[in-house]
Amino acid sequence: MDKKFYEVNIKFNKDNYEKLYNALYFDGIDHILEEEGFLKLYFDISETENIHSLRDSLIEDRIIRKKDFEIVESEGKNWNDEWENSIEPVYIKDRLIVYPSWKKDKLENPGDKILIEIDPKMSFGTGHNETTQLMLELMCDYITGEESKLLDFGCGTGVLTIAGLKLGVKNAVAIDIDTDSIENAEECFRRNEVKDRVKLHKSGISEIDEESFDIICANIIRSVITENFEHIINKIKSRGKLFISGILSSEDQEILELLILNDFNVEDIQIKSEWIGIYAVRI
Repeated sequence: MDKKFYEVNIKFNKDNYEKLYNALYFDGIDHILEEEGFLKLYFDISETENIHSLRDSLIEDRIIRKKDFEIVESEGKNWNDEWENSIEPVYIKDRLIVYPSWKKDKLENPGDKILIEIDPKMSFGTGHNETTQLMLELMCDYITGEESKLLDFGCGTGVLTIAGLKLGVKNAVAIDIDTDSIENAEECFRRNEVKDRVKLHKSGISEIDEESFDIICANIIRSVITENFEHIINKIKSRGKLFISGILSSEDQEILELLILNDFNVEDIQIKSEWIGIYAVRI
């Protein structure tokens, strides 16, 4: 008989999104899906106390209200199978497919498309998050394959690094400050056969020696982008391409002003749900 499990739905908004994700990651939760304004988490039936503790801490820290936290008990299903079955391949611009290993044989018309295999452990970097989709769509549109070097700032699973290399960039540097992300990225680089073309660092952008990047990708929260923008400027070469997401549409003016004041031409802005993706070129 399949085990029971709990599905937890946490409602988010533009004001608590960053704090909510940070709190979940700090609590060691790595099975997170984002769907129609909710973060969905799955727990074994034995974890009732952990669920209540999580809810209480989020309410106590004023990240959510009590009514924003819903617990649903499901019977007759294996929670991990349920989570895995909910992960579908993501199709980008009819050029690229991001898929979990267990759906490899079910891809629709893979043909000559670029295939990226990612077994998701967190929502960021699986292709299901709107910000990742925005980044991949912009990269498909504006990477020509003539670029030599890419920096993936806050690489997560490394999906943007893999996409850039498979779109024709010769080499890449991927950085993240999270140990789990570094381990996940290393696994994904190996699985997608790009490991020999990537330097992977557990560090911030200010700590790496590499510079003169043709492309910088930054799919991270707004505050990290703004706090490190001087380092981005110092690392990107003239006429270098900058891809940014993780920015709420309500925060667009701050980022756009930052780009323009620092001699970037904003070439394209795309929107998904509450998020924007930006492609800019350094003058």
